[in-house]
Amino acid sequence: MYNHWQKKWALSLGLLALAMLPAGCGNSIDDQFPFGKNRIHCGGETITVATPFELISNGRQVDLGDRQAETVHAEGHNANMQLLVTGTKEGEGKDAKTLAEEAKSILADNPNLKNVRSQQKEITLGDVKAQQLSFSFTETARGKNIELSVEEYIFLRKGVVWRVIYQYRSQDEVGKALTQKVAGQIAMGSTF
Repeated sequence: MYNHWQKKWALSLGLLALAMLPAGCGNSIDDQFPFGKNRIHCGGETITVATPFELISNGRQVDLGDRQAETVHAEGHNANMQLLVTGTKEGEGKDAKTLAEEAKSILADNPNLKNVRSQQKEITLGDVKAQQLSFSFTETARGKNIELSVEEYIFLRKGVVWRVIYQYRSQDEVGKALTQKVAGQIAMGSTF
């Protein structure tokens, strides 16, 4: 039948498996993704965003970018969500509310999008007022319909217009959970 050592080994293995169950053992979003922070620079200004992946700009880590650049476009993604961050020196007559209205118009006028729903509210991020936009829509791409959800934050700080955009497929529960964890986790400056 079973040797004494085989019984002890099976019992130990069973106890180890039982001990790991309550801890989740890789089942929580925190266990599955390496959450961290990325600093993005533009026009001598810096913002810091929480993210589950590294952001890249011009082929390298965004934190290594030119701190005085007139514009920055940073992107990162995984199978569940995408994060885009742009910074641009402030244009004449631009403010966060006007830019938010423009963003809503662009989506509403896009012929590849259907069922566009949006919400907008003013919030505070650190020491600045920001516009938070929430969109959901159906996009037709390559003959297929894809339901998408977007959270966008638009704000101006010291002459730079910032846009931080989180996007995921609406039915993707992991993408939704990732977005809920990091969306709006934006700090002014280099520290969080």
